[in-house]
Amino acid sequence: LVDLIERDIVTLTIPSGTTKIGDYAFYSCTPLTSVTIPSGVTKIGDYAFNATSLTSITIPSGVTSIGQRVFSNCTALTSVTIPSGVTYISYFTFQNCSSLATINIPSGVTGIGNSAFQGCSSLTSITIPSSVREFNQQAFQDCTSLTTVTCEAVNPPTLGYRTFYNDTNLAHIYVPSGSVETYKAANGWSTYASIIEAIPTT
Repeated sequence: LVDLIERDIVTLTIPSGTTKIGDYAFYSCTPLTSVTIPSGVTKIGDYAFNATSLTSITIPSGVTSIGQRVFSNCTALTSVTIPSGVTYISYFTFQNCSSLATINIPSGVTGIGNSAFQGCSSLTSITIPSSVREFNQQAFQDCTSLTTVTCEAVNPPTLGYRTFYNDTNLAHIYVPSGSVETYKAANGWSTYASIIEAIPTT
């Protein structure tokens, strides 16, 4: 267990044998730019890296649970690797990560929580795997550089209130070719009917 440690560290290697990073473990540890998480960790608690100066992070493959607001307000964070065992992107996980330009959502994820990527103003495109069944409210709100969303699900996931609100450059929502009309007619998705298109073939 790692929880509530010193606030003046810049780089950190969490000891092997650690299985959980506790709630608020590095909260507001603003000097922290780099952390190495051992392979035995399975859970990262709420707010664990909130408001740090991390620039990138690789989450080990054994992690299955990432709490709320874990990386929110990490404005220097440019890339994150999310392991395949994670099934839910929790509330506010990446909120206001304004430098986050790319992120890969693993195929096992079934839902994206409230404001999970809100304010990720450097994010230009996102691919949503077919396993995702719901977007909660404001999941991608204020992603002002977002131009392309690819949604691989045949059946439209539930779209929450203001999921893509204020995404002023959103120009394409790509969906499976046989589902274009279904998406255009679906609740919430119909708002974006004019930009819903078939996933381009290569």
